[in-house]
Amino acid sequence: MDMATTAPLTVKPRPCLRVNVAVRTKTPFFVFQTKNSYSFESNNGIVEIRNLQRTSGGSYLLSIPKDWVEGAALGKGSEVGLTRVGPETVMVDLRPIRKSKPRAVELNMGENIARRLTSAYLSGYDRVLIKSSETITAAEKEMIRATAQRLTGMEIINETSDSILLVNMVVPVDLSIHDVVRRMSQVGCSMLEDAAAAISQRDAKLAQNVVDRDDALDRLYFLVIRLLRGTVKDLTVADRMGVTPAQCLDLRVAASMMEKIGDDSVEACQSLISSGMREVAIVGLRELASKMCELYRRATTALLKGDFDLSSKVTRSHPEIRRTISQMINGASDDELSRRIMGSFESIADHIFDIADVVAER
Repeated sequence: MDMATTAPLTVKPRPCLRVNVAVRTKTPFFVFQTKNSYSFESNNGIVEIRNLQRTSGGSYLLSIPKDWVEGAALGKGSEVGLTRVGPETVMVDLRPIRKSKPRAVELNMGENIARRLTSAYLSGYDRVLIKSSETITAAEKEMIRATAQRLTGMEIINETSDSILLVNMVVPVDLSIHDVVRRMSQVGCSMLEDAAAAISQRDAKLAQNVVDRDDALDRLYFLVIRLLRGTVKDLTVADRMGVTPAQCLDLRVAASMMEKIGDDSVEACQSLISSGMREVAIVGLRELASKMCELYRRATTALLKGDFDLSSKVTRSHPEIRRTISQMINGASDDELSRRIMGSFESIADHIFDIADVVAER
């Protein structure tokens, strides 16, 4: 039998028969035979084969390997979880079914406390207790409060001279990842269009409003990461959320692009503000922003619906948008401010098309 030359895996033997089975990839397998079942091991791990049993009442029974059950400290009468994770795949969770408890962590006040608090939030902790061996200063409390304001649902519920307790008030199962990503797109679109209007009209208040809205976009971004991490850790959560692990990766990449779109809109407005709101010689900026926003909305719809054809239509507009931006940059060759602002819009366009490129055919 013609087999691949891949070196066989090393396993601890038990009563078994070693054979090479010709399958699709011609990968060597090890088959372990017992009295009533067999298993095989490949590069994807051990697969146990069991025959379905049918009772007189019409129900089906499936035996679970004894060593699996004993290894999980289970026995007769123990509860296990069954989750359908695909049209041909069922996951058996051997952990006892328990009501989930809030995850808690304790952090010591010190350097990088803002980053460590953000990290705890993104990792799914619901209760964060910050303690200090000394009195927490007013500046430190303000920094923690400012950090919490960027984390959706995280609230300070108790404060003492040497500790601060924060609790997440948002229940993950009450949220839809798709809805949060869609909201990110809506906020990003409004920031983009308002940035173009502020620059064209030299509107200082509107430009500052775009800058201020970046905090709202950051909160949504951190919330998406927290939700996605939770779904990847627990496939039952992914099932409730209506997403697959592969889709989680796509949404993670897209959310990062959306956050960068907001940052670039802010950068364009800050360039204008720092110049003293001087006049910018850019013709057709608002029309360009309008076209880009429409493509942004379509790219987001294609992402959330898995519409490959729609995403292809979006990407086909890439050369036209790049050509338009290039002409506008060349037209402002003598104005450094205009070139810097158009550089931000060029970056936004690239991120929009990156979102469309993420969409895979399902």
